[in-house]
Order: sequence, then C-alpha cells, then structure tokens
Amino acid sequence: MQSALVYITLPGERIPLKSLVIGNTIKTNKQDVNITKSLEIETKHAGWFWIDKQKIAICHNPIYYTPEIEDYVIVQVTGKNSEYYFCDLGNGLIYNLNQMDFEGATKKNKPNIQIGQFIYARVIELNHYLKGKLSCINPQSKKEWTTGENLFRELIGGVIVDLPLNFVQSLLSSQTKPELFKEISKHSSFEVCVGKNGRIWIKGNDAVLIINLLKRCAPLQLEQQLNLINKFASQFQQ
Repeated sequence: MQSALVYITLPGERIPLKSLVIGNTIKTNKQDVNITKSLEIETKHAGWFWIDKQKIAICHNPIYYTPEIEDYVIVQVTGKNSEYYFCDLGNGLIYNLNQMDFEGATKKNKPNIQIGQFIYARVIELNHYLKGKLSCINPQSKKEWTTGENLFRELIGGVIVDLPLNFVQSLLSSQTKPELFKEISKHSSFEVCVGKNGRIWIKGNDAVLIINLLKRCAPLQLEQQLNLINKFASQFQQ
C-alpha cells in the first residue's frame, strides 16, 4: 500500500480499492467511506482523503450536516397537517415525522406537538428529491410515548443550543461522551440529548451553566475540557 497518500475528495467520489491495496487487508472509517460491491471506496464527505498504515479515512471539519440512516437528531417543528409534522434539521433540511410514529400512538391517542417545539428523533429514510423521514419509535424499547420515558420524544423545557458540528458529533463517540458528561454529572444532575445535526438539549438546574461550558469546551482537547469543568465546579448548584 502507498504510505501517507493524501488528496482532496468530494462526496460520492469512487476510488478502485485494488489501486490502494497491495496484498494486505485494509481498515476503513465507516462514517467516512463505504466499500461498494464493485470493490471501490465511495466517499461520504468532502475533505482530505488519507491513507496511512493500512487505514483509510476522510479528514474533514464539517460545517453543514449531512443526514445518515439511524442518526439521532434534534429537530424543530415548523409545520404540520393531519398526518405529518414537518421538522427542521437545520441547514434548510425539512423532514417528515408521521404523527403515528411514536410508540403506542393511536389515531385517538397521539402526541399533539405544537409548531416551534423541539423533538428528539432518528432518521429512518433519506430522499434527495423529496423530504426524508424521521421516527420517534425506539426499536430497543417498548415504552409508550405516554410514559414520558422514551428516548425519542418531544423535548419539554430545558435549553437547546447549536454548537460546531465536529464538536457535537465528537460527543457521540464512545470515548468522549462518557468522559465529558460524566465529569459534569459529578457536580450537577441533568438530562441531555445530543443531536448529530449539531444541537444539544440540556435540562436541569444548571442547564445554562452547562451550555456555556460546552460552548467554551468546543475548541479544546478532552483533557482541557475536563480541567475547565473542574475549574467552574464551585458555580454549580448543590
């Protein structure tokens, strides 16, 4: 394999895999690239395509959110009819959420969400020509929407903020999220939802302080973020 090969790529660009592999297996970042049936690498993002030490990935600092199936997103209801909520994901993206797509919803007993409210949902269908689709049904839980204990639901109260996309998406990683929010939870109790579209919802007595801390944490490395949280520990309500 060629070592440290780097060049600019565009979304959807395809590169023959055989031109990159010389008798070895290769690891890929599935969030950045797909391996097609014709043994080509298909890129998902624009950015710096790099190959080094048998690994392929796209180095990019995304500005605009690009939805993918099973993304968890925080959306705002901008309109509705008798069947659908029309939900804004940001960046001009409007997706449909069927009013029956809540666990246990029936025609006579379903959420009545008003325009302007925020919802935590998941992406279930992409469509480049028409509106994509969202759902508030959690395949891993059968708790009905009336319990208020669902992961995907209307977000009532709390504070919502848009933060840099790369920072918010890093909070969804298995390494960063437990560390950052675990450190905050030492000083305060709160609820949190993180949307891959760059939005964060915090509910608790210290919601505003936590949001302001997250804003300051965005450009920092994890160790610096944890130090900053400890620095402001005395400002949390006891």
